[in-house]
Amino acid sequence: MTVAAAVVVTACGSGNQLLQPLTSRYESTTGNGIVRDCGYSAPLPGAPGTSLWLFCDTEITSQNGRQVSGLILGRGTAAEGPYTQGQAPGTLTELPTPSTATPSTATPSTATPSTATPSTATPGTATPGTATPGTEQEQGAPEPFLPAPSGLTLPASDQPCAGGDGTYPARWFSGVARVPGSGQLLISFVDYCVTGGDVFTAENSGLVGYTPAGNLLGPPAIVFEVQGGQQLPPQWTLGSPVFTGGYLYLFGSCAAGHGCGAAGVFLARTAASPIWWDDAFTYRYWTGRGWSSDPASARSVLTSTDPLAISAGDYTADGHGLVIVEETGVTGNFTIWQAVAPAGPWRRIGDGRVPCTPGSTRGPGGLCRALIGHPELSTGSKLLISFFNPGNGDVEVAAFPW
Repeated sequence: MTVAAAVVVTACGSGNQLLQPLTSRYESTTGNGIVRDCGYSAPLPGAPGTSLWLFCDTEITSQNGRQVSGLILGRGTAAEGPYTQGQAPGTLTELPTPSTATPSTATPSTATPSTATPSTATPGTATPGTATPGTEQEQGAPEPFLPAPSGLTLPASDQPCAGGDGTYPARWFSGVARVPGSGQLLISFVDYCVTGGDVFTAENSGLVGYTPAGNLLGPPAIVFEVQGGQQLPPQWTLGSPVFTGGYLYLFGSCAAGHGCGAAGVFLARTAASPIWWDDAFTYRYWTGRGWSSDPASARSVLTSTDPLAISAGDYTADGHGLVIVEETGVTGNFTIWQAVAPAGPWRRIGDGRVPCTPGSTRGPGGLCRALIGHPELSTGSKLLISFFNPGNGDVEVAAFPW
């Protein structure tokens, strides 16, 4: 089974136009398939027309669909490849597990927002590594990208998150963005204890820097955490990093009935420098009227909304400012919101549905999900969204007019 990319150039999912599939060199050279979940992307610094793709859980299968290697669970995989705006990405090259950076002293940004208070923590900066993917890696299989999380416990327990029956610790991507004025990407992630294969308890969220030149991953920073297997509040279950105006903004969401009180999309910000964004005490939360250091005071930036999940990004280069893709149903329904600034006001500009097909898996694994927007693929007239299609178990890409 290959990773297909069905591109639909229409509103609300009617009238399909199939473009080139999203495939990997590993698939084309071995005949095996890659089944993955979620797909975040960002342009590579210093490499115009090339982007990095970050995928969640990944499985390698044979031509008849049987598993041919162990599942890569809870650590993600990565690939890079060419792209053209308005089209599905070109053939991707799998990346090997990154080298890791050596912590050292960092120099903070000169921007000092008046609403934040810097901490005394000293974050790490990257030291160039030696792992540089080349032609010898072009036929390589997917490899784990992130270090495995540690210290997670079973829900409402102090027992380690481990055992059989689909229980394992997972560190899943929640977004990626280029750090302004640098050759680095900033990756956001959330740590979950997965129990029974379909219950996900978020316990930590954090950030990690990645230097594509050298395939170098910095030390992951756990920014927000809870103890005793409790559920991380949505104001701290963050992703979709956006840099603008000297700040780093992160978005979180919660649907009604998921233990978070009022449903909505929550916004946190801190200064755009590692010495700030690695420290939970520097974050401020949008209250609807201003910024507060109290996460409990956070209010939704969207009105009349009940999101299952969201993806936010900066589409200024496409002429659309900031955009949120709000997942509103388990069959691929979504709503598009647009704003000039992260705190809004946000304006609803359209609705649609990605062309998911029914899957055979019951429970969360069989849902149409992971609707993620891609600014570098989109244009002034087309919004490109990737999603997990349960019908074939792959990530696909769809385009919609806007």
